[in-house]
Amino acid sequence: MSDAELTQALGATAPDSVRALPAETLARLAGQIDAAKQRQDADLGTSVQVAIDGVPFAVRGIVRKALLG
Repeated sequence: MSDAELTQALGATAPDSVRALPAETLARLAGQIDAAKQRQDADLGTSVQVAIDGVPFAVRGIVRKALLG
């Protein structure tokens, strides 16, 4: 794994101590970070839908547009 791939997974440059880890460990770490981001995105989507479901039907479209753009 290159520094660029790790930086992409983290969204920032990793500390030297992390970049010094073996390539196999860095690959696992990047995979875990990507999986966590996917779970976070899914949880956020579910949370937004639950919140929108609690809004009166007549204004849901407006609220959805305000929340999601």
